[in-house]
Amino acid sequence: MRVAICDDDMTDLHALQKAVSAFDQCGTMDVCSFSSAAELYKSEMTRNFDIVILDIEMAPPNGYDIAKRLVETGSPPIIIFLTNSMAYTLRGYGIAFRYLTKPIEQAQLNNALLAAVKECSAKRFVFSVDSSSHVIRMEEIYYFEVFNHHTILHTIDQAYTFRATLKDIITELPMGYFGLPHQSYIVNFSHVKTTMAKEIHLTNGAVIPIARRKQQDFDKQFRMYLRR
Repeated sequence: MRVAICDDDMTDLHALQKAVSAFDQCGTMDVCSFSSAAELYKSEMTRNFDIVILDIEMAPPNGYDIAKRLVETGSPPIIIFLTNSMAYTLRGYGIAFRYLTKPIEQAQLNNALLAAVKECSAKRFVFSVDSSSHVIRMEEIYYFEVFNHHTILHTIDQAYTFRATLKDIITELPMGYFGLPHQSYIVNFSHVKTTMAKEIHLTNGAVIPIARRKQQDFDKQFRMYLRR
């Protein structure tokens, strides 16, 4: 799990580094530290952090300004604000996952990170291929396909073949973000480019058939997704 921490006060930054390390005793987090919000944002463009912990009151652009940009990216991180006051609380509505007051308290940080990790885990699909576990971000999934008694997961960069039923898979996916247009397919609504009477065109060029008996339910679910 990729975590970014940012504070322009080096004393506070070191204290935050120590507190995050104390939480991550098993070493499951890849933590990057930044002393400016601009540096953090530049790195996010290639790193795609899962969790970002940053101070609000910094030299321009401050933490709040950069957080607004981060939530507009295709795969926004979970944002935890650090602050000396709660003046930004209302402005940060819809941006911040949690607010932590300075000086940072270990128990306070632990609770926030535990909740953030659970939130991140809900955005991933976990499966096994040949005794190896794989973790895929939900937004990287285009569709699932049943073929020759196996399920093929088509993602942004490759396809994985494993044993599972679509019925079992759909229960592991976030409700309202995936649909079944056909008994042999599950599609990610976020990658639907065009819907027609008999088929769906995805953003990667794939064409998925729509079964007549599933068309009404699929269209209803897709319209509900678009209204989110």
